[in-house]
Amino acid sequence: PPLHKLRCTHLIIPPTMEPPNDHEMEMQPIIPPRGADPDGRKISGSNNDFRKLMMQSNSNRRTMATAVAHGESIMAMADGDVKKKKMLLVFLGILMVALAGMVAVKGDAVDVEKIVEEGEIEVAHHDDATITTTGVGAKSKSASSPVHTIDLDGYLPKSMVLDSNYVFPGTEDAPPLSAAKGRPYYPIINHFQNRNPTGFYAKKWGYFDLEDPDPKWKGKMRPQPDFASAPNRDVKSTDFPDGAWQKDKEYMTRFLEEAKKLVNRTIEAVYGEWGVGIPQDGSVELTDEFMVHREEFYKWPKPSDQSLDGMTRRFIHHIMTGDSFKLVLGGHSAAAGHGAGFNASYVHQAGLVLEPVFAHLGVEFRSYNFAQGGMGTFQQALAGMDLRGKDADMLIWDSSMTEKNPPLTNFFFRQGLLAGDRAPFLYSGGGADPSAFEAIGASVGGYGELGYSPITTSDEQAETLPWAARYYKCGSGGAAALCKANEYDGKCWVEREDFTPEAKQDELVGGQAKWHPGPRVHRGRGRALALSVLFMLQHALDKWEELGAESGYPVAEEHWHVTDFYNSIKEKVTTVGGCYEPYKIGQTRRGLRETEGRRLDLEGTWPNRLCNVPMQGRSLWGPRVNPMESSLLSILKPNAFGDLDPNIGNNPGYMQGPDYFPPDRAAPWSTPPEPEVNPWEIAGSRRLLDNSHVSNANQILYSGNISENHLALPSAEEDAMARGTVNATAIRMLAEDPDAIVPGLGFTAKWGRPGVCDGTTHGWCQKMKDVSCLYSGAQDNRGMICFNPLSGWLVFDVKNVKHGFIGARIEAWHGDKDVDMLTKDWTEVNNGGKGNYQKEGLERHLLQKEQQESDARYLEDMATRIQEDILLDDPNGRRLGGGQSCGATGDYIFEFAINGKIVASWDKDAFCDHYTRTGYNLDLIKFMDDEGMTGDIELAMRMSPAHSNKKGTMCITHLYWA
Repeated sequence: PPLHKLRCTHLIIPPTMEPPNDHEMEMQPIIPPRGADPDGRKISGSNNDFRKLMMQSNSNRRTMATAVAHGESIMAMADGDVKKKKMLLVFLGILMVALAGMVAVKGDAVDVEKIVEEGEIEVAHHDDATITTTGVGAKSKSASSPVHTIDLDGYLPKSMVLDSNYVFPGTEDAPPLSAAKGRPYYPIINHFQNRNPTGFYAKKWGYFDLEDPDPKWKGKMRPQPDFASAPNRDVKSTDFPDGAWQKDKEYMTRFLEEAKKLVNRTIEAVYGEWGVGIPQDGSVELTDEFMVHREEFYKWPKPSDQSLDGMTRRFIHHIMTGDSFKLVLGGHSAAAGHGAGFNASYVHQAGLVLEPVFAHLGVEFRSYNFAQGGMGTFQQALAGMDLRGKDADMLIWDSSMTEKNPPLTNFFFRQGLLAGDRAPFLYSGGGADPSAFEAIGASVGGYGELGYSPITTSDEQAETLPWAARYYKCGSGGAAALCKANEYDGKCWVEREDFTPEAKQDELVGGQAKWHPGPRVHRGRGRALALSVLFMLQHALDKWEELGAESGYPVAEEHWHVTDFYNSIKEKVTTVGGCYEPYKIGQTRRGLRETEGRRLDLEGTWPNRLCNVPMQGRSLWGPRVNPMESSLLSILKPNAFGDLDPNIGNNPGYMQGPDYFPPDRAAPWSTPPEPEVNPWEIAGSRRLLDNSHVSNANQILYSGNISENHLALPSAEEDAMARGTVNATAIRMLAEDPDAIVPGLGFTAKWGRPGVCDGTTHGWCQKMKDVSCLYSGAQDNRGMICFNPLSGWLVFDVKNVKHGFIGARIEAWHGDKDVDMLTKDWTEVNNGGKGNYQKEGLERHLLQKEQQESDARYLEDMATRIQEDILLDDPNGRRLGGGQSCGATGDYIFEFAINGKIVASWDKDAFCDHYTRTGYNLDLIKFMDDEGMTGDIELAMRMSPAHSNKKGTMCITHLYWA
């Protein structure tokens, strides 16, 4: 019989051969790279190796049989030599004769599942393909077996949650999906809530078919320990109560069986996108050519045993405890997806595949893209992990165009280890080499790249290729231009029935540049990244099963507790070199000059000791995790009226909701049509709970003080009095003493993009009717707080300073237009202690309108500045020093105070002396460098009104401390 007709999902073994166990059957779905180490994956090698395999004992023959059972073409093990192929066919002929007399019909499951989801009940019937008794090459057929019912109602979460419980004071009534309100979602709380075998791909590829084997618990949540009571959720094994699934052998056996099938199926689906995957129904013909291409498709750069052990520990821990798993990227404009689209960026293309896999395993997975156009990563890394999330599990640096100095990459990774709650896996590649951290126990490795792809030779021929492979690689000559012509296909809008944007939508996502890859390149890179995670997860499930077989469930704490593992790595980070030792960080903008009375070591450069301490920070640049909580606004001191932001009543960007609500309609340029292979649908074969509960949110009006009845609009002072937040003493101080170090009333917060811009595909960022490309998903943001000599003091509460350092990124080059709107009618500091708080009626309405117009202008200017900086990313061009002048509107006096005492008063020249250049467009000011000063520190800054120039303006974008 034809060799390529062998089925991949069923194999009957003659009595002379030992049947393969389930462990082998499920855990080897993909042909490994040649030379992979012998952990059950080495089934490809030289001819001599293959001859030895043919002649070895039953145990080794079992390995070969396993390969066939997994869709392996044994022909792929051999060279192209004809004689050897004939020998193989003779052997297989004998094997098939034995098979013909041994085949048993496996009954098909005909599932009738009651899916209860928000009042909707669906009944699904579906048949699994099985082998027939007619021998090799036979087609599948269906059969019936007893019906089983799964009631999902008891598994569904009862309420939605937010990533952060932080509420910015005064935003309690913010509209849905504003930055202040966040985007709620249904949490992952078990292994069943997304079970849905009714999807289009379920019959062909299979689905996650887990049900609780104990009738007592069917349809019910099993009891769990209080994970929150233990550091990193490291409860003791004895804390698992009776009935917990983690200690139930029968449950664990079924769960691991289905989990391994799930990972196997997902890997095959990714291979299937390029035409070399093997579906469960065995419908693919395993020709020699197919198997060669399959082996060439992906070469997993397998990490070291140490790194794999660390990831195995992490995977088992997260699944056992229901912890989250987060994949985090920092980088430049190409990594951000400029030219392709934010959701098309490769880290999200990996997350698209991985999220449903982890959901079935009871783990909330998120991919985060914190790349920023025209910048690198240092401006984020100086804040430790406060802007990127302290619970990162994997960290990717991709900024080779903008950060060519190795210490910057080193700083990025070491802060990932020092400043977070976990010790993430560090990815290499793209110029990043975190291998030095492996010596201290950290897990490191690469994700490789895809190899084989069908070649596109013409537009007509492209239509015959697998969807993902079209224009991915093109032939030589004239055909080569086809890939270039189809490089960028991300469009800006898909029509929907409930909303039409006012702005005409652009034809394509903007940002095309020769150094910005298109969606196809991102897709391929993202799939390679996803495969690297899946292979590590596969290894972990295999190990978990092995440990359970040896010692029972739950497996011993030494195999899955992570606290000591994390801490051991963190404690040794300081022993790894490659940061800024023995140099200081940055260069001064001018030659240093002594300033009389200077204290706290205020020379311009920053100390290299920051390499070895966990940094903290807040910013208004984005994207960033939990945008409201990680913002500069969150650490401001309340002013005399109880507001952190004096402009909060004027509908600032963080209080603006979207003009339409999620989800976006599926984009045909990024979603393969049925029946093309769709790996995230195959990985999930599930129905996600609908997070678009806010689809009727347009009926939920903002309940703040924006009113159509302009004459009835109360003053902000009246609002504060109604809240009971007025501080009469502070108001008197503002009026009587303009130099009193109390929070001023005249600064303005330029928030930037409205909406939830948190670096994820679950965010809902700048979905406004006047945006010209709503599907670009861009989250690059450059917000800031600006102040002038009439604004008063800008006062921050800097919490938990442990190493005596405070600094900031400040832009001193802005003109008066950036704050003039708030202070344009003022003649004295804080407007005599009243600010704009007494404006009411039409006057306040006009102020609100001006605020919105100012925000719109700022968004346009911000986008222009980002694009100008991106042009400097060209790897073939020179990236000059960047940054701006130390002041664009004449001289000024800049002052700052620590804990209520003025430390320095600098004119323009002195301020410029203390500017520290650390990278392109990254000029920093140091406020405190004294290891003896720790605890909670009050930092205040202002432009002094004593100077005659009242038009000077400064803006702060980041505040850092350690």
